Amino acid sequence: MPNPYPAFDNTWGFSAYLRDPRSRLLVEQPDVLRRAFRIARHTRPFVLHAIVVLPSQLHGVWTLPPGDEEGESRWRQIQAVFDRQLPGQPPRALLRRDRCARPLWQADFPQQRIVDAAALQQQIAWVHNCPVQQGHVREPAQWPYSSIHRRRRHGAGVE
Repeated sequence: MPNPYPAFDNTWGFSAYLRDPRSRLLVEQPDVLRRAFRIARHTRPFVLHAIVVLPSQLHGVWTLPPGDEEGESRWRQIQAVFDRQLPGQPPRALLRRDRCARPLWQADFPQQRIVDAAALQQQIAWVHNCPVQQGHVREPAQWPYSSIHRRRRHGAGVE
């Protein structure tokens, strides 16, 4: 799906980390994470240009609708859906007691504004190269939890 928003009007690189850097939860539960992104995108639209999911962290590039700077609240929604959908997690009522507490995740959500086509391509390349940088694989395309596969099949767009 092509980007319905003006180029670079509101495009961001982002990263998210689990509290436990030894965890493998994100690659053990990729379907739950995918569902969380899908639900968030349905309720609060965004275009996902690139994403890579590593065992305890993920990195991506998205564009939000013009004038919408709620990337962090989208991320909180993704976290909440992911946390609730995990097998063996406490009932939803227990999670509601402290809606801000996401014990699986680090509190910060680093974001970086993308300002032009060169910066976008550089950030996408960086995202796709993360598994190589961290020693998981030798080539980006060897990592199964990456949008690089969709980009190669469908061209530049991830959606």
